[in-house]
Amino acid sequence: MTLLKKNLMSPTPHTDPSKVRDATGLPRGMDALAYEIARVERRLIAREIGIHNRMQDIRQVARSALRPRRSMVPWAGALLMLWPFLPRFLRPRLSPASTITIAGMAAPAMKRLLTSHPAGPVTVAHLDLSRYMGQWYEVASFTHRRERGGLGVPATHLALAYQPDGSTWVNIRRQVPASQGRMRDAQGVARVVPGSGGGRMKVSFLASWMRWWPGAWEDHWVLHVDADYTEALVGDPGRRELRVLSRDSVMEPARLHAMLDRAEAQGYDLSRMHAPTPAVI
Repeated sequence: MTLLKKNLMSPTPHTDPSKVRDATGLPRGMDALAYEIARVERRLIAREIGIHNRMQDIRQVARSALRPRRSMVPWAGALLMLWPFLPRFLRPRLSPASTITIAGMAAPAMKRLLTSHPAGPVTVAHLDLSRYMGQWYEVASFTHRRERGGLGVPATHLALAYQPDGSTWVNIRRQVPASQGRMRDAQGVARVVPGSGGGRMKVSFLASWMRWWPGAWEDHWVLHVDADYTEALVGDPGRRELRVLSRDSVMEPARLHAMLDRAEAQGYDLSRMHAPTPAVI
């Protein structure tokens, strides 16, 4: 009874005729050449299917990477509508997805340039450059760069430099104390912005062959200078930098607070202010 039950529960094995082999080991009714051709065909078909599937995956990844995102380029549809109006010689050389991506990256910069900014701080009406030259000490400051402070008082030496075209530039040498008693020395130049009365300058510490780039120049606006040219307040129009300059490496607390009050009245945030040692006596 048990043997009969096993026979009823076991399925009848199915025999594939192609797997039935004769004494030579080949499928029945197939010679060696036909068998080798069939085996190569099956391998080629499997490889072609694998390549096709891989190409489909690559295309899908490329489409998702080049597809413009609405959050980044909200006006991508408008650009696609203008695509047929481009000159014919440009269309084969440009990709719509690449063009929209580049335009989307440039749009924020154009928006910043075209957006109206708040009025900058008021600079001195007239600056006597000859009296402004000489040695200055940076008794307090904050900048948008990451500068290591607390090691000493930075010193800046200014000297007039007359150019062949008749214009007057300023040679700058800035020394910043570093660790282990060393000094970081930086050489730069400044040029007066025309029509500013000398109160606004452009400063660059890059090499002369790189000064053609507009980003190589930074603003140096003189917000205040006393009658004796012994103390000065320097900032930038974006209010990201502020420097309190003095002819001495120390400044009385009352004078320093008065300079900071002037800066705060001009809209500068003094919470990031740093006074290197020994800035205040």
